[in-house]
Amino acid sequence: MGSQDNMNSSSPLVVKKSQVVIVKPSKATPDVSLSLSTLDNDPYIERHAKTIYVYAPPSPNDVHHDPASLFQKALSDVIVYYYPLAGVLHRRSHDDRLELTCTPADGVPFVKATVDCTLSSLNYLEGMDSGALDQLVHCDLAVTSGGSIPLALQITLFACGGFTLGTALSHSLCDGFGASQFFKALTELAAGKTQPSIIPVWDRHCLTLKDFKGQVEEEQAPKLVDFVEACSSAATSPYTPSNDMVCEIFNVTSEEITQLKKKVTEEVTTLEILAAYVWRARCRALKLSPDGTTLFGMTVGIRRIMDPPLREGYYGNAFVKANVAMKAGELSESPLSHIVKLIKEAKRAALDKKYVYEELKDTERTLKMKIACQGGNGAFTLITDWRQLGMLDEVDFGYGGTKNIIPLMPTFLSDICIFMPRKQGGVRVLVTFPKPAMDNLKEQHFNPLSF
Repeated sequence: MGSQDNMNSSSPLVVKKSQVVIVKPSKATPDVSLSLSTLDNDPYIERHAKTIYVYAPPSPNDVHHDPASLFQKALSDVIVYYYPLAGVLHRRSHDDRLELTCTPADGVPFVKATVDCTLSSLNYLEGMDSGALDQLVHCDLAVTSGGSIPLALQITLFACGGFTLGTALSHSLCDGFGASQFFKALTELAAGKTQPSIIPVWDRHCLTLKDFKGQVEEEQAPKLVDFVEACSSAATSPYTPSNDMVCEIFNVTSEEITQLKKKVTEEVTTLEILAAYVWRARCRALKLSPDGTTLFGMTVGIRRIMDPPLREGYYGNAFVKANVAMKAGELSESPLSHIVKLIKEAKRAALDKKYVYEELKDTERTLKMKIACQGGNGAFTLITDWRQLGMLDEVDFGYGGTKNIIPLMPTFLSDICIFMPRKQGGVRVLVTFPKPAMDNLKEQHFNPLSF
């Protein structure tokens, strides 16, 4: 690969934060309690997704706004439409299901911060230590009465005039598509629009097991990969558990992806070939026990297959996981063409409404049985694709364009790999590994000779 960005190298970053301001909607919003969908209730996504958007300084011809004031006002306006994101999220004691309580007193925590250095001196945060980057996102999201705040924002202004927008957003309320819709609305209002181009809708009942049941016939249901069984026979690695985890972003060029595609004879997408390569490379680099099970998962959006379709503006979780299970030894020795074939079959199966129904049932079973499967040992690989979410789309609000997007991944989510867009073409691949295994990954797999 052309290069990689070590997010654990030390870099000077001293962030001075102001007091937290609770930004309330600019107009009255409903006083309600809202239920969430079955997919939203999945305990495996009950966390906050934290992301840093890096914006270049304005050009001399641009109107120089104060970005903190600009976004604070835009936030106040946008949560009139997205008022659930200003509520309090908690699990009900009697049935352990998520509920969102929204009251007129609610608001979104907003933090202004400053840094004395320039973004260019830090290479626009490429390769910065993840601990340092944590300073750019507001992390105090718990509430004293129990539960959590769904959304928090932090604007950090750098000496050059550029800034970062640090976001913490509950995954239980939004998938990647929904998060992208919200942040596009926020930047649209910051740019001076009077309302978002897409008006959000709640509609969480559409993806509950009860409402979905009438859309499918239960007979001939597809067989899902048994996650509990996979947990019980999961492969092990000599490198896990580890207290020395590192997170890196590998830059995969378009030319390297073309080289990978030449290794298979059938037509293959960039997502399929890169997912197959990453899954096998992780297995080899972690030296997973050959007789143990390794489980691959890929998020597959289901907005287009719903009948009736989900309305435009739906921002809840609307994806299932296309899963493949293999013995680690078999995966390690398999050609890419075989792995691609299995991934294609899993993707095709996941786009069937019967499969979606089984996934909903499986999530309900997880809730009732309180099933827990500890990840982080390397046996599981979950690929999530951010390339089509429009996160690098330019919205002109008087500043330079988006220079970088950095997801902050806690080490306990080391099973997740994120594919992100590159402005130069190709894909950025975020991976979290124990350091010795990461060294293996770079030396043996993520280098130009590996293609």
